Amino acid sequence: MSRRELPEVPRLLLGVSSLDQPVRTTRDRQLEVASRFKEPESLAVALVKGVAAGAQGVIAPPTLDVREALAELNKDLPLYARVAHTSPAEDLRWEPVFLADPGDVESRSSRAGKRAGAAAMNLLPLSLAGDLASRVLPRMEREVALFNAKAVRGIAVSASATDLALAANQPKFFERTVRWAHSKRWLVGFETRNLGHLLARMQTWNLALAMPDFLIGPVNPRGVGMMPNAERTLAELKTAKIKVIASEMCAGGLVPLEEGAAYARRHGAWGLCPELVEMDDVPKELRALAPPAAA
Repeated sequence: MSRRELPEVPRLLLGVSSLDQPVRTTRDRQLEVASRFKEPESLAVALVKGVAAGAQGVIAPPTLDVREALAELNKDLPLYARVAHTSPAEDLRWEPVFLADPGDVESRSSRAGKRAGAAAMNLLPLSLAGDLASRVLPRMEREVALFNAKAVRGIAVSASATDLALAANQPKFFERTVRWAHSKRWLVGFETRNLGHLLARMQTWNLALAMPDFLIGPVNPRGVGMMPNAERTLAELKTAKIKVIASEMCAGGLVPLEEGAAYARRHGAWGLCPELVEMDDVPKELRALAPPAAA
């Protein structure tokens, strides 16, 4: 039996993590968007209209509000599960949450969570018990299991995990995560708040046989969030051998979305991932950003 091919890396994704995660915008704006999508039905409508307008997938964190919205739908939307997802409270801990017991999450009590956690633990040799991947993979497996398996096209590893592995100089984390995701026939991307640093470091790692399919990181005309700085990030982006999907294109509200998107594409971004908090009319603005083939 032939193996199912991996999907093509999307050019346009819709991010909904801003409903749960702190983002670069005003407090009033974040509260406004959270109020607009407070009910599962309103979020479900936005997701359906977003995909119909050209978004090729939704970056979906495993939060209750997102899962309730997806449950309202009578058809599956293409999902990229945002895994190793941390709550704002977890981000405030002194030590990274991933250093704690990997089974110490709410989903462990669910039948799917227990089954997925056991499956992931079987992947991990005892010799790798101290490896970051061995701590994070069980959590990823449980979180993906919270979604309909038929809808999952890939995973997007959260910046909390990506940047921890980058700071610790652990290419093994990326390699093992990619091999695990590709064994499921999923695309795998890594979010980062340090895009320039990560692109440069990947040039020194030997990931040829387990290269991520894409990275997600800030690219915008004001250089907001572009670490270590805009100049170096753009230089790394220009020579990158990996596809980059631009996020934070509005620079925290300083730049119109279309202007930020044009800038990102002009400087070599493969795709775009606008967040709900960056849009007033989700389908209209996504339609304007859709690549020609999806327009």
